[in-house]
Amino acid sequence: MAVFVSGSGSNFENLVHHFQSSPIADIVLMVSNKSDAYAMTRARRLGIPSVVMGKAALNDPGQMVPLLRRYGVGMIVLAGFLPMVPDYLINMFPQRIINIHPALLPKFGGKGMWGHHVHEAVKAAGETQTGITVHYVTPVCDGGEIIAQFAVELSPDDTVDDIAAKGHALEMAHFPEVVEQVARGLSEQPAWECGVQKQILLINDMAGYGKVATAAMLPILSYMGLPVYNLPTALVSNTLDYGKFNILDTTDYITGVFPVWKELGFRFDAIATGFIASERQARIVSKYCLEQAANGTVIFVDPIMGDEGKLYNGVTPAAIRSMREMLTVAHLCYPNYTEACYLTGMPYHVEGVTAADARRLVDALREVGAKSVLITSILVDGVHCVTGYNHFTDEYFNLEYTEIPVHFPGTGDIFSAVLIGHLLKEETLISSTRKAMDVVAKLIELNKDNADKNRGIPLENFLYLV
Repeated sequence: MAVFVSGSGSNFENLVHHFQSSPIADIVLMVSNKSDAYAMTRARRLGIPSVVMGKAALNDPGQMVPLLRRYGVGMIVLAGFLPMVPDYLINMFPQRIINIHPALLPKFGGKGMWGHHVHEAVKAAGETQTGITVHYVTPVCDGGEIIAQFAVELSPDDTVDDIAAKGHALEMAHFPEVVEQVARGLSEQPAWECGVQKQILLINDMAGYGKVATAAMLPILSYMGLPVYNLPTALVSNTLDYGKFNILDTTDYITGVFPVWKELGFRFDAIATGFIASERQARIVSKYCLEQAANGTVIFVDPIMGDEGKLYNGVTPAAIRSMREMLTVAHLCYPNYTEACYLTGMPYHVEGVTAADARRLVDALREVGAKSVLITSILVDGVHCVTGYNHFTDEYFNLEYTEIPVHFPGTGDIFSAVLIGHLLKEETLISSTRKAMDVVAKLIELNKDNADKNRGIPLENFLYLV
């Protein structure tokens, strides 16, 4: 846990003492927006790392996110923290940021209601009770779901200081218990929700120059908290969009890797495959995926071959046969429209397809062997869509989007990584697909004016979007 404080830090110190010997959680960091807050002195005395983050730093994902990742923070506690928490942090820590408010919400909450302002308002209103509220943090000030409330009686003779003292006594007595209750609930959730995430293996090519394939997927999945491993199918000098490239097929290397991993007992919860360099490599990789699937591993297949009606540079008919073989082991495959046509032998139509034709194309991919299917970048009845089928629910669906007429290599890999990351958090296929679509759209919009688009999107600056 990280504790965010603006003032004295008495709640912070109380929490530190409470969790000193707790098996549930550790307080690893104190963040203050004020360099002169007495909480900084408390942190030094207690041996808790502390850092000052003013308004600009707090609102800068490039500063806050690496800090929280460095300390392995999985929950944030606001203990007298005055600034509004920025949306990107709320999105990063859904139902994992809690705040203590010195009144019985929804009364005496919102803008300007902090510290003595609250107690003065309680006194002025002639309230017969006051108390504290612990609630989840949302973009609405003091508007998140209430976790717990504790009340104390007031007398007409109580001064504002008396009201404050009574509320503070409740904080000291109850706040640590509520924080522990929330932390315990997180610790009892599935492993992917509490930091010990499902392990995923990326089997894809590695480009020396450009944010594509493994170089695009690995940072996204790592940022989402997944332990990521990789097996390069080829080493490529640069993205193929430059027209010239050098490529090294790593099939011989792969044949030596799988026996070593088997001997060492390595296993993965999920495997995501991308570019496959040859038919021989496809047979080896698909055999390994089939063996792993028998042990419960989920197989995701992105049959990377082409786009806009044509194959990528260097992709041969043999590669198409290789990708068809990969589909036979896929729990989920997600070709774009071009790739779906090449895999099924169905014609590619620049003007798009009807809804009935889109369903036939999905079913043709299922006949090849894939259980669930997504087809990206397809025009269905004149509307840009991702069309799909979920074999768990026996459901067909279309998700519409607005096309941004800019091309970047690697956007399919970004889509794949975000999709997989959310699926491994046990979100639905439709929800995960929509989130992946939205992230790709935002990234393209933010980078559409980049001079050299051939090297892909500079992901390091935008990981907070995932």
